[in-house]
Amino acid sequence: MGNSFFTLFFISNIIVSVIFCIIFIIKKGLNKQITVNTQYHISLISLLVLFAPFIPLQFLEINSFFRLFINFGVHHSSQTDINSDATMTETFLQNGNWQQNFSNSIEQSPLNMLDSVFFFIWIIGMLVILLAIFSSNLRIHKIKKSLKVKVNRDLTNLLTACEKDIDFHKKVILAYSPLVKSPITFGFFKRYIVLPINFSMLTDDDMKSVLLHELVHCKRNDILINYVMGLSRIVYWFNPIVWYFLKEMQTEMEITCDYAVLKKLDEDSQLKYGEVILKFASQSKQVSPLVAASEISSSYKQVKRRIVTIVNFQVESKRQKVKSGLIFTAVLVFILGSIPSISVLAFNKDTHSFTHQNIVNKDYSPYFENLTGSAVLYDTKMDQYTIYNKDESTTRFAPNSTYKIFSALFALENGIISKENSELAWDGTLHKYDKWNQNQNLFTAMKNSTTWYFQHLDKQLGKKKLLTYFEQLNYGNKDMSNNMTDYWMDGSLKISPVEQIGMLRTFYHNDLSFDPSTIQTVKDAILLEKTNEHRLSGKTGTAEVNGKNIDGWFIGYVETANNTFFFAVHIQGEKDAGGSTASEIALSILKKEGIIKS
Repeated sequence: MGNSFFTLFFISNIIVSVIFCIIFIIKKGLNKQITVNTQYHISLISLLVLFAPFIPLQFLEINSFFRLFINFGVHHSSQTDINSDATMTETFLQNGNWQQNFSNSIEQSPLNMLDSVFFFIWIIGMLVILLAIFSSNLRIHKIKKSLKVKVNRDLTNLLTACEKDIDFHKKVILAYSPLVKSPITFGFFKRYIVLPINFSMLTDDDMKSVLLHELVHCKRNDILINYVMGLSRIVYWFNPIVWYFLKEMQTEMEITCDYAVLKKLDEDSQLKYGEVILKFASQSKQVSPLVAASEISSSYKQVKRRIVTIVNFQVESKRQKVKSGLIFTAVLVFILGSIPSISVLAFNKDTHSFTHQNIVNKDYSPYFENLTGSAVLYDTKMDQYTIYNKDESTTRFAPNSTYKIFSALFALENGIISKENSELAWDGTLHKYDKWNQNQNLFTAMKNSTTWYFQHLDKQLGKKKLLTYFEQLNYGNKDMSNNMTDYWMDGSLKISPVEQIGMLRTFYHNDLSFDPSTIQTVKDAILLEKTNEHRLSGKTGTAEVNGKNIDGWFIGYVETANNTFFFAVHIQGEKDAGGSTASEIALSILKKEGIIKS
């Protein structure tokens, strides 16, 4: 199913569900050890888990959410020749068709299609829940329009006394409405406490309890929490564990409000407070709860838990508070530690931490037109990086055919092939390019980007040896977990543009002490153009999906009389984003910087 947003979101949901189950077990097992408030606060911080899949651990372009097929395919060379300059004394293309795209097209699999179907079902489900919440808000709007704000002076004075009692000083509008059967609180900017028209059944003490309960909701900004829970229901409409968690959290919210009220009442008033809740619960006939409001009435199960809590009410001891604090801290550390593994953006964005003292940022966006991507240029003499699009330049992508430089290097170093004896026999399997359907040596395979040739080299070398080289070179993420023949094409192995520069510099200067003749043979194989002013060497790469080039590389270096410049360009797009386009962009940048002439 690839690295699509929804696939990774589904994986994140499994992790989220497991984390919630662990939290449920902790709260259940330590129920007597932790306070009511701690139970609710654990639920509050657990909301972070629900938003973790969408926390950008690094900036992510919005297109990445919906690009279903990235980092797949085979990369190869391109199509257009560079016009020679009139002053050129010698020009030749060792790899004459280096700008021609040779790539295996990967067809969209049924799993990819199924992934897209699930994605759209998820969107439809969110719209349905959003409509339900919108309907709930319409009911609140109708209640607001029906309000009768004038209340008697005694009730106003009681409200003021209750506000002072809990040290709450923000303005609250107290009103009646014929559309409510039990007291409710709503309003994000303006807070409203709405009472039913007929509240004659309540004594002054009962009314004090009601007002205290609703004011506690206002003081704690529970209306905001209600909105957050509503948003969570929209996004996770398909996850029953999340719905159960939110239902439990709603109950805990009411219980903590009850606790805050009980602390302000004497023992007789505490029992009467329980009776008030029962009265409203029996009279409330709302078809469904108001999502963006806090209601003193609730479901039968919720009321039952609240009454049990009220009957068993005891002020928390110091010891219980200390235990609760320790448990809360442990759960908080657990949740914060889990966030990186839940983040869809973390899954999607494998990044390289890059620091260098001498970096110049330049805008090369006109060369990229409708494509996303980055360009990195390194000046050896000045020890300076010039970077376009820093975020993309440190993001890892499948290397595709650019990896063939190192596949050749490893094979030569281990004697699998040599410069004089590098020919491999074609096995008769028909490929879509005629140039692939014949025997190949290192130079023709590099020129034609013949994938089967380098797959054969890797098989001869073996996975263990390859991993050793990846560790020595520190090549990208060093991941070969997928198919042995496709790991450099299917998104298992990944490398960022700045790391490509590092690999080229390590290779060019032979920092790891390979046999000098091995290094020179590979340099000869990737030489693209030679003039009296410069030598251009490099390798393109293209990922083709369903016949469209969606991902392209061009990496290499330019040798001049007194300097060497290393470059890496990576692009992505819905079409025409192959290695040939990447090479055109790179050449334009090199010309702009005066490194090569037109």
